[in-house]
Amino acid sequence: MLIPWILLNSGCGYIVKNDHHRVYSKPKYGQDRFVVVQGYNIHYIESGEGEPVLLIPGAWSSYRFWNRIIPFLSKHNRILALDYLGAGDSDKPRSGFDYSVEEQANLIARMIEVLEISRVHIVGTSYGGSIALTLAARYPDRIGKVVSIEGNGVKHKKVPYRPMEDLLKWPLFGEVPISVTRSGLLDKIIAKGVMGKAWHPLTDHEKEEIVEIVSQSNKTASRVSWYRISRTLVTSNDFAAEARMIHVPVLYLYGQNSGYREMAEANAEFLKTHLPQVEVVCLKDGIHNLELQRPEEVATLILDFLEKSQPTISLATFQTPDPE
Repeated sequence: MLIPWILLNSGCGYIVKNDHHRVYSKPKYGQDRFVVVQGYNIHYIESGEGEPVLLIPGAWSSYRFWNRIIPFLSKHNRILALDYLGAGDSDKPRSGFDYSVEEQANLIARMIEVLEISRVHIVGTSYGGSIALTLAARYPDRIGKVVSIEGNGVKHKKVPYRPMEDLLKWPLFGEVPISVTRSGLLDKIIAKGVMGKAWHPLTDHEKEEIVEIVSQSNKTASRVSWYRISRTLVTSNDFAAEARMIHVPVLYLYGQNSGYREMAEANAEFLKTHLPQVEVVCLKDGIHNLELQRPEEVATLILDFLEKSQPTISLATFQTPDPE
């Protein structure tokens, strides 16, 4: 009985085309907003006042992955936390969109234009951090400053996500793990995996909060979008040449205990070498999802960076972790 239930659930767990602008659940912070861009329904939540800051979550994540940091940022800025195409309550097209970093960046740039925002700061993590860097390279007239948390742009020999890619590529078989994910059966296991070494030091309340964030994001999982996002490190362009076009200030954050540390360090080193206005900060004992692990500390770094009236860095600064 379990397998038929899972397969049945796979067909009704998410909305492919959200023309009626439905939301799976109300936001913990801010108000739901939708904007139609190039025929796609894009969902985001808005909170706070001041200079606009757009938050782009990581791979397979909804805007809810920013829930722990939004209260700190929204005290000082107008926050727009995004469900990029393929995540949360935004459309999840099965064809006509490959979910590459470049496509997402181009669509978000158009979204900024439709919303009539003249200039916006961008904060992105992982996949979202790559999109943030691409936006800075391609649309410098619309981007103020960029914070990239372990965003990737330089091709690296160790490409993560391979198990996810192999699991999701088959149309029928791949729906089974997605349906189990949507069911909530794996929420705590996935949350533990996301947090890694940072899980056990958390309080019970923090663990419950993170499990809920993961659960809410998983409820709208889509096999096609998740599969194509899992391939973006292969299908997206090597960003090395385009990255040299970035002239806006960049803050690059990564964690000492990140599972993607080697990739993050390669990207940090590249940015330091080739861009004029870069700060690189490695957080001791930090993991990949720093916005979940250390929300107040990361928010402080972001706000301090955004509040600098003029760049004070001619060369990149690099904080290395303590020797292990």
